[in-house]
Amino acid sequence: MTALRVPKLPLAVALAVVSAALFGCATATATATAVLPPILRPTATTAPTPSPTPAPELLLIAEGEVDWESDLAEWAAQRGWVLARADPPDAAAYLEDARPQIQAVVSQVEALGGDLQLAAEDGIPVVAIDVPGVSPMSFLSTVGNPRHDQAGFLAGVMTGLASQTGWVGLVTDTGSPDEQAYSAGFAQGLLWGCPKCQLIVQTADEMTLDRFRANTVDAVFILPGPEADEAANALAGRGFPIVWVGEGGPTVEALIGRLIFKDGPLVLLALDDLIAMGEGQAWRPSIESATLVSADINDEFLSPGRQRLFEEAYGAIAAGELDIGTDPEG
Repeated sequence: MTALRVPKLPLAVALAVVSAALFGCATATATATAVLPPILRPTATTAPTPSPTPAPELLLIAEGEVDWESDLAEWAAQRGWVLARADPPDAAAYLEDARPQIQAVVSQVEALGGDLQLAAEDGIPVVAIDVPGVSPMSFLSTVGNPRHDQAGFLAGVMTGLASQTGWVGLVTDTGSPDEQAYSAGFAQGLLWGCPKCQLIVQTADEMTLDRFRANTVDAVFILPGPEADEAANALAGRGFPIVWVGEGGPTVEALIGRLIFKDGPLVLLALDDLIAMGEGQAWRPSIESATLVSADINDEFLSPGRQRLFEEAYGAIAAGELDIGTDPEG
């Protein structure tokens, strides 16, 4: 029987096989047991939110509704500002605390005259509307002291043109501090609008409808004042068409027409002027600045032809061609 023979490998080959086996095991063991260094990851943190920079402000200090507030907001937005509003009780504190972001101030509050002057002294443009005791200075302008004489003149023109009988009425002593200016203007306007008209004057507290009726009065001007509404209520429903100055008053059906002073356009003009020049001045609502205007003209009492005569008088004053003969500072 022949014995099996295991072939003998050459010595070099055998050593290579043994060496590969030994080193292969070592490598596998090393790979399996090696400890990798930790991976360093950045720690996530929340960055603090920066405090917002306050927007530049145009500060309006007023009580109640302001009919030109939207125009003021638009004016501010055009400059990249926002319109902030402060009520009178908080206005002085706000004016002090928020001063760094306040770029300009518009105020209708009488009690803040001193605060407004201090702001102007700090170089903040200020427009004070009907604030007694405050006069124009550097960075401070005033809007107020309307041309009451011009309103009276236009009322006289309108009342005279509306009359068909040639008799018109005037109600006085309504409590207006500007009665003299209104009355002087009215006399001149009536002479322009109806040179032949006769005038019946009654005071608000002693007025009787019978006296107006007895003289065929068919158009009345009531001087503005605290007692004017009561006189209007007595006349409006009794067939006496009325010329009125300001808002409120009789219904449109009882009006010949209305005359209104407008502060808003002058406030914007004053702000523009202060920002450009820095020197304040007094701005007065008037015909020349188109801030004394007519409204609610009733065709039933003032025909289109007579309305054109009214507009002719208005235009002549605006152009400086008609001197109404009254004190411009009245």
